[in-house]
Amino acid sequence: MALGIAGSRIQDTPIAILDFETTGLTPGYDRVVEACIVRREPGQALQVALDTLVNPLRPVAATEIHGITDEDVANAPTFREIAGDLLAAVSGCVVAAYNVYFDMKFLRSELQSVGVDCEPPHFCLMYMRPMLGLGKRCRLEDACQEQNIHRQVAHIAAQDVQASAQLLDFYLSVLADRNIQTFSEMAGLKSYKFTKSFANDPLPGPARFNLSCNAKLLSRCAAPALQPIDDTKRRVQEYWDALRTVVADLEITDEEVEYILQERNRLKLPKERIRVLHARAFASVISQFVSDQWLDNREASKLRRLRRCLTRLGWAPGD
Repeated sequence: MALGIAGSRIQDTPIAILDFETTGLTPGYDRVVEACIVRREPGQALQVALDTLVNPLRPVAATEIHGITDEDVANAPTFREIAGDLLAAVSGCVVAAYNVYFDMKFLRSELQSVGVDCEPPHFCLMYMRPMLGLGKRCRLEDACQEQNIHRQVAHIAAQDVQASAQLLDFYLSVLADRNIQTFSEMAGLKSYKFTKSFANDPLPGPARFNLSCNAKLLSRCAAPALQPIDDTKRRVQEYWDALRTVVADLEITDEEVEYILQERNRLKLPKERIRVLHARAFASVISQFVSDQWLDNREASKLRRLRRCLTRLGWAPGD
């Protein structure tokens, strides 16, 4: 029987900070192409527990977002080959991610593909700002700038995880200053969907699932040099991040739509680029909603709301 981590002291609990780069937004159809996990053990320095490109066994796609090509992953391990390494990296931990709703959907889908059907306790660093009353949800880059955290190149999993880990340290210090000691007390600050996972136990190691660790890992950071992205790609990344930030849980507010509208006006992307990104986001949500062969009234309402928001932002399917 799961006891969960609700009563555990936050400062005494191992935390695994996770980031995925993927071929798209739809778990099951889209696949992970890069994974990085950093472990934060109480009283110890951060440790990189996993950092590798992943062969998705399909065309990579979304290269304009993360810069990963089919050639980059040709000799990389598949998810099945790194599943044991990933479980070893998160075993005994609460999982944190900047956009946890995105990363956890892919984690569950990829683990299910290798016969592991369980979900670790997890929380979202993007939602820590409003949870702690420090501001609104925002892109990782904006949160880092606010805390003077240097982030080199966006959408390289290892660098995004290192930036997220520094944000985590800041949020943990705020929790400690406010004498918020347990995950249950954290959940009491504000009710978000991820707090329900605090009833779960951390995942065990790979041996529990008859999986082993694999030495054939391929880190992108081991490449000779990471080339700076051009201005157009940077603007595409920034708009995509803003869009993904507010559609993460499909609870889109008017205030959030205004935020993306400001980003769109600032970035000045061509309308053709906007259409591609909006179409990709809308198609992903539809795919997720119909994957169970059922589209209920709540999901239909969210699709209508998303379409209205995308129209307001410049274009939606059917316009």
